[in-house]
Amino acid sequence: MLKNKEGYKKMSIVEKIKNIPSLYHLKGCTDSQIEEAQKELNLKFPAEYIEYVKAYGAISFCGSEWTGLNVDGYLNVVETTKEEKDMNKDFPNDCFVLENWGFERLLTIVNEKGNVFTIQPGNSPVFICDSLSEYVDICIKRNDY
Repeated sequence: MLKNKEGYKKMSIVEKIKNIPSLYHLKGCTDSQIEEAQKELNLKFPAEYIEYVKAYGAISFCGSEWTGLNVDGYLNVVETTKEEKDMNKDFPNDCFVLENWGFERLLTIVNEKGNVFTIQPGNSPVFICDSLSEYVDICIKRNDY
């Protein structure tokens, strides 16, 4: 466990995900897979995303599906992000797709600092929270565990 500014113990992203009921996940990925994905996207993943994909590859839980590695198609972070960047000239260069909601092309995206946003084509990103750990909490509350 990590400690926050106040000295209280906080769970790592991997510990939080591990405790999600009905979690489906793939095999975790390697450092070289992460390095290759970052190179292909020309960005650096934030530390929490790296921890997550190393442990789980990609996850799905009660309506939330997070992109990752060791998966093909819309859940592959490289494929989905490249596709979105090709379709949306306004997509931020320092971001990657975390979730694709499918309706009206609403996306959850994350920047290199780990900040989480939503975005739709033609619109500016809308800030959601500071980290993937916070976003896990939002997903859990949204899905009413």
